[in-house]
Amino acid sequence: MSDQLAFNFTLPALQQTPAVQQSSLPMSESAAPKEDKFMYGGCSAKEAEFFKMFDQLAAESNRALHTVFDDFCLMGRCIIHNFGMQEPLLARYMPKYEQCHTEYHERAKYYKQPQIVLILSMLKTLSELLAWQPDDYLGRYFGQMRLDKHFHGQFFTPILVCEFMAAVAFGDGLPQGKPYITVAEPACGSEAMIIGLIRHLQKQGMANLGGKLVILATDIDSLCVNMAYLQLGILGLSARITHGNSLTNEAWDTFDTPNLQINTCLGYF
Repeated sequence: MSDQLAFNFTLPALQQTPAVQQSSLPMSESAAPKEDKFMYGGCSAKEAEFFKMFDQLAAESNRALHTVFDDFCLMGRCIIHNFGMQEPLLARYMPKYEQCHTEYHERAKYYKQPQIVLILSMLKTLSELLAWQPDDYLGRYFGQMRLDKHFHGQFFTPILVCEFMAAVAFGDGLPQGKPYITVAEPACGSEAMIIGLIRHLQKQGMANLGGKLVILATDIDSLCVNMAYLQLGILGLSARITHGNSLTNEAWDTFDTPNLQINTCLGYF
């Protein structure tokens, strides 16, 4: 079963901003990666296809690889945040909606329409990958391409280590007797830790985790904030991603994923 929200990553859909719908159906066979065999470098054919799209975007836009990666994560965060936002969500989130709208167009001006379509195709491919197998795809690409030398030297924890840590911490599953639990991640990076937790809980037979977990994540780096938001937002998790400093308790910006927006407005959390 999939906990993901159903997004329509096409240019007309982006321009019309239709409603986001909750999906609890298994991923269709046509949406699943056609090949799941592993290739050199430890990634599947579908993941390799996704990674090559960054090279294509960099070549077509004549922008550096680390720049298009940063642009993709920011534009993806803005699209996921605003996609289908209607009343009563707009009434509550209008300032953040306008902020994301402005941020998106500030980056989109560097790309022509065919490249915007490519970015939407990349989001669709990332969504398919996350539905097929929750994993830290953005963090892995960041590490494999040594993009750390262009940012702050981050190294993201491998997903199998994160899954093992989640198994140690949560054992057979979530605590009983509570409608939901809150998970805090003070230095979230690309959110491999939470994705590892999701993988562990899914192996315990748990589903609909968007209504069972409230994730409060913080990172000092805006790129990590965008990476974390993009992956958790597509996974349909209820998360508040904060751009801030956990050590000094500073918070400069926050972004609620679509599932948290909906559940907050419904009064569930």
